[in-house]
Amino acid sequence: MQDYVRYSSTKLHQNFQNREDLIRPVAKLFFQEDYQSVTLVASGSSYNSMLMVQDALQYFIHFPVYLYTPEHVLEYGLTGCGKTMLFVISQSGSSTNIINCLKYLEKEKIPSVSLTGNVDSQMAKYSYKIFDYGPGNEYVDFVTTGVQTLIEYFILLGCEISHLNQEQKDNFYTHLEETISYQNELLDKAEKYISKNHFSFAMESPTFFCGNGPNYGVAKEGALKFQETLKRPSMYYELEEFLHGPNMQLTPNYTVFLLDDSKSNKNSRFNEVFEGLKEVTPNVFFITDSENKVDDDYRVFKARQNEDWILSPYYSLPVIQLIAAKMSDELGTWDTHPYFTKFEKNIEIKTSDYDQEIDQIRRKWEAENNK
Repeated sequence: MQDYVRYSSTKLHQNFQNREDLIRPVAKLFFQEDYQSVTLVASGSSYNSMLMVQDALQYFIHFPVYLYTPEHVLEYGLTGCGKTMLFVISQSGSSTNIINCLKYLEKEKIPSVSLTGNVDSQMAKYSYKIFDYGPGNEYVDFVTTGVQTLIEYFILLGCEISHLNQEQKDNFYTHLEETISYQNELLDKAEKYISKNHFSFAMESPTFFCGNGPNYGVAKEGALKFQETLKRPSMYYELEEFLHGPNMQLTPNYTVFLLDDSKSNKNSRFNEVFEGLKEVTPNVFFITDSENKVDDDYRVFKARQNEDWILSPYYSLPVIQLIAAKMSDELGTWDTHPYFTKFEKNIEIKTSDYDQEIDQIRRKWEAENNK
């Protein structure tokens, strides 16, 4: 997983350079119809990625952007969305809940655009139109590159189909390219941050992640990563929702990660909450891009200042991904409990050929990276 966290910046750069070929086919479909909204259907890390870009898409296109799980679509349909451009998203293309949703859409004659990292997966059999969004050959189940490239894909698509003029688009692309170029420096800094907080991160404590806007999606993905890799009870909230009840369970044995608002939010209380939480637990960590909000504290991770709130996940998400990956390697927490194997055999969430597809992706990755 650490390899993929590091590789993400390379893949982001490749996709940025290839952005016209990557997004042009889908942008063309958008302009062919008089859509009134965009609807996103995803699950797991793909759903969390969409939480990170939902507000950005609405900003770009001035349309409502709806986000649902496949279960919601199967249970309630898509009423109320108007004439919507529907995206169904699965990196693997092998998630059974996504495929069941596509079967439902096919039966109801509802056209959709499928986005995946494997256009030869089972997903293709039930897709109206299917495209590769560019995650590359990621074969570990704990998705990292797939999240980062999916965010980039929708940011690029949103900008391309937006109301922005060409100068505004070019300025945004400049900020995005600078952010991508910053990723390796960010991760080098995160390595040092992890080293300074090594023993605190090793504690098997219940963990909260708090973030607003795009960082709410990062908080949800952070909780998922800690659950998957470190096997820790982890929760996620917007900051004010955290302060309205969930915080009352805190003890010195809890851990809290605060993902700061962008500088555009002048009413942010993250710094105030960070200082207050120190009275309850020593294990409170603050990820921010502001140099002025807090004094030097070993628990504060200060990224370079971000110039655009839309890009805020790229200043927080890689840090959380690297913490999960490094600490899981050090603590040996990748394996599940032996009893979980029995559950997994009875409750399948991937298609029967998933393991074979993953093995092919793994061999391709190893060949490309000389491993």
